[in-house]
Amino acid sequence: MIKKEFDSMRHLGFLFDSTSREIKKAVGRGVIENNEGQQCNMKLGWLLGYLDRQEQAVFQKDLEKTLHIPKSTLADMIQEFEKSGYIAKVPVDGDGRKKQIVLTEQGKKFTELAEAQIVAVDEYITQGISEEEIESVVSVLDKMRQNAMEYKSYIDICNKED
Repeated sequence: MIKKEFDSMRHLGFLFDSTSREIKKAVGRGVIENNEGQQCNMKLGWLLGYLDRQEQAVFQKDLEKTLHIPKSTLADMIQEFEKSGYIAKVPVDGDGRKKQIVLTEQGKKFTELAEAQIVAVDEYITQGISEEEIESVVSVLDKMRQNAMEYKSYIDICNKED
């Protein structure tokens, strides 16, 4: 493929990535301004929000599957959260190895700030876009995310055939 041809193509990954970065920055600006000087990036904010909405016990393995975060990355995030006082790990049924991840009061306070900012940004960036258009975007993005997740298997199959 010639460079000119490549440059003239639409690159959805780049568009998604740049859009995602801009949305994260917009949400982050509001959260940082409202969080009384405490720093917390939005990836951690999403995790706190997830924990806040769960009615059953949550363990690290659950988070790995649900949030599609690698084990080592998630372990670092959880450790950072504990140090910051946003979460605590609580032993379950006397088994010191199995620990439930729970949100602290400080974590709940941050979650409220982050979620209010997320809603404000979502409302702002979807101005002039119908609910039908939003549903179409969500549907397409879900399919593309699933395809991207399956791509590794596809590549493995192609490499075996060679």
